[in-house]
Order: sequence, then C-alpha cells, then structure tokens
Amino acid sequence: MEVIAKSIEQTALKPIQDRLVDRFIYARDKVGADWRKQLSEADAFFNTKVGADWMHGAASAVSSTRRASADRLERVVLALEKLAGIQNPPIV
Repeated sequence: MEVIAKSIEQTALKPIQDRLVDRFIYARDKVGADWRKQLSEADAFFNTKVGADWMHGAASAVSSTRRASADRLERVVLALEKLAGIQNPPIV
C-alpha cells in the first residue's frame, strides 16, 4: 500500500488521526507481522507496560480512530517509520 495524496487539498481535508492511521498501517506493513516485538527491541519505551499500551492503542485505532490519542499514535508511527526506514518530507 503506497500512500500518495492526489492533491494538498485532499490531504488537508483528512483529519490528523486518519492521516496518522494511514501512516501507521503503511509502516506496520513494511516492518512485518512481528512489528510489536521489533519496535520494543528498537525503542526501550515500547518495552514497558505504558509503551505496550500505546502500541495496542495504535493497532486498535485502525478500526476506530477514537481508540488512540493523536499524540500517542504519532509516537508509535514515528518510531515505526524510523524502524522501517521511511523518511517523510519536512513540513513547510
């Protein structure tokens, strides 16, 4: 799954949590089925109870964006993208 916006307007109209969920799904798929284990090994925060809860919330947000706050979802997404080697362009 490749996430490419057709226009800036389409991306801007989509809520931030939905955009984060799209990025999460893409990064999760790149890392693979054992993404939780790999993430907890790569980042010490995710090897804690709180970190595991954040990963669970991010995974649950795929079916319902209300299940994770944007800040928590962002932390998981950024860590997964780093693990997967995904570089996002800077925000202007």
